[in-house]
Amino acid sequence: MREEILEIPLFPLDTVLFPGMTLPLHIFEERYRLMVNACLGGNRQFGVLLAKPAQASSSETTAYPVGTAALITHVDAREDGDLDIQTAGMERFRVLSILYTEPYAVGRIETFPLEQVQSPAVMSQVKKAGGLFVRYLRLVAEVLGTVIRVEEAPRDASSLAYLIGIALQVSMEEKQGLLSVMTLPALLAREAQILSREETLLTRMREMQETNTGYIQGATGHLSLN
Repeated sequence: MREEILEIPLFPLDTVLFPGMTLPLHIFEERYRLMVNACLGGNRQFGVLLAKPAQASSSETTAYPVGTAALITHVDAREDGDLDIQTAGMERFRVLSILYTEPYAVGRIETFPLEQVQSPAVMSQVKKAGGLFVRYLRLVAEVLGTVIRVEEAPRDASSLAYLIGIALQVSMEEKQGLLSVMTLPALLAREAQILSREETLLTRMREMQETNTGYIQGATGHLSLN
C-alpha cells in the first residue's frame, strides 16, 4: 500500500535526524529564514536530509533521499534577523521529487514508517539489542570519563531502535544507513552488529587507558628530584 504523499520544505544538513530526536538549529541564510517563517504559518514542519559531500564539479547541494520531518517547537528571533529554533524529529519520509518553486527546495515526499513492527522476531531482537545498548553506554561513559545514567533500555521496539540510532557515536553516513532501513527487525539486527563492533573497540580503548594510567603512575612513583 502506498503511503501518504505530501509536499514539505527540505533542509539539507550535516547531520541525521531520527524520530524522537531533538535538534536545535541556528538559521542565518535568508532562504532558510523564509522557509522557517513559511513553516510557522503552516504545520510548523520541514524535512531534514543528510547532505552529501559537495562535488568539485557542481555548486548544487545534493542529499540522501530518506529523511525525517522536523517539527518546530520553539523560535527565538535575534536582532540581526537570525533565528534560533528548537525542533523535534517526527516521521521518516522518502523524497519522490524536488520542486524549485521557492528560494529553498520543496520535496514531494511519501511517509516511510518502519515495517514489520509486529514481527515475531522483534521481541528477541529487543532483548539482545537492549542489552548491548546498555553495555555500550556504560563503556562510552567509562572511556570518556563522564556519567551516563542508564538502568535499562526502552522496551518499545521502535523507540529502542531510534534511540540507538541517535546515541551511536558513528559516522553520519552509517547513521543514514540505519535511518534508511525498511523494517524494524532488520534495523535492530544491524544495530546489534554495530553495537557489538563498537563494544569491542571501546573495550580495547578502555584497556589502553588503564595500561597508560598504570604506566604513568608507576613512572611517577619512581621519579625523584635532587
